Amino acid sequence: MTRRTMPFTIASALLIVSACGRADSDPASGGLTVGEAESLDRAATRLDERAPSPGGADAEALESDVRARLAAETNEKSAN
Repeated sequence: MTRRTMPFTIASALLIVSACGRADSDPASGGLTVGEAESLDRAATRLDERAPSPGGADAEALESDVRARLAAETNEKSAN
């Protein structure tokens, strides 16, 4: 390789390497684009890092109580 051809060789190699990346509009799994999939991953990470709701345990207990009462009422009505 001579000094004259070296810049062209380097430029060609850089073009080839830069073409290897995936564009945001390239298809990804699930019918999404690469950009959409990355955005969803970032959003899921933010949701996972959030602190739990302070009233979450109370809400679960209340829901469980309501379900038990409804089941008891339903059983009582079907027994009559």
